Amino acid sequence: MPKIFLILALATCTVFGWMFYQYSVQQDELSQIKDYQTVLYEKAELIYQQAQDWSKPIDINVSDNHLQGDYKVMADFVLSDMIQNAEARNQYLRELKALHWDQFLNIDRLEKDRKQNFIETEQMLKQVHLLTAQYQQQTQQREEDTLDRAKHLSIKANLRHQLADSLRESRDSDQTHALFALELQILSKADAVFEVLKNNKWQKNKQTFMFYEDQPLKQFNALYAEIVQLNAEIEKIKKQNRKAIEQRL
Repeated sequence: MPKIFLILALATCTVFGWMFYQYSVQQDELSQIKDYQTVLYEKAELIYQQAQDWSKPIDINVSDNHLQGDYKVMADFVLSDMIQNAEARNQYLRELKALHWDQFLNIDRLEKDRKQNFIETEQMLKQVHLLTAQYQQQTQQREEDTLDRAKHLSIKANLRHQLADSLRESRDSDQTHALFALELQILSKADAVFEVLKNNKWQKNKQTFMFYEDQPLKQFNALYAEIVQLNAEIEKIKKQNRKAIEQRL
């Protein structure tokens, strides 16, 4: 009996020891997950805040002493990707600014450009189309490369799968994509506005386009209203982003 009891006792200790080890591992895992999420939220907020000033590069150290092992690798990877995406977006905005895209509908500029057959405006639209196409292509390529690199990170297989799934979900719900889609619509409307201005008679009356005929006036007003609405949708998304950030601060 003592021998049997000893064997049972050892077996019981072994089982409970393993269960305790498993419990400890799970608790440690939960603690790391919480730290991982906290670091991501805090650093993402910093990235978002710095990215608002797209005239300056983002300067944030992605590494955090609270993390170690696989979770540190993942956090560094995700945050570096966030910064890369934000910098790419800001570079795109800087290049649009350099093309004077924000002055596209400036009536003084257009009146002056009309005297030279709208050469400047046509060149502007051509360059903006090239820039947006390039940005869209680079964004898609960067997302594919990021997903591919995530699949080959030196971390546990289950974490690699979770990270890849998370990246896909983030990509599908990323509001930067929504902003860019709206910007593409504005570009399309700008093309149509330019056709109206180029092919119809108008004159400047203070800061207003005065058309000689009703049809182009209606076309212009309708297109302009659509652009205003699209800009309002962009601002709505930006405000939602700011509100979400403020609620977490």
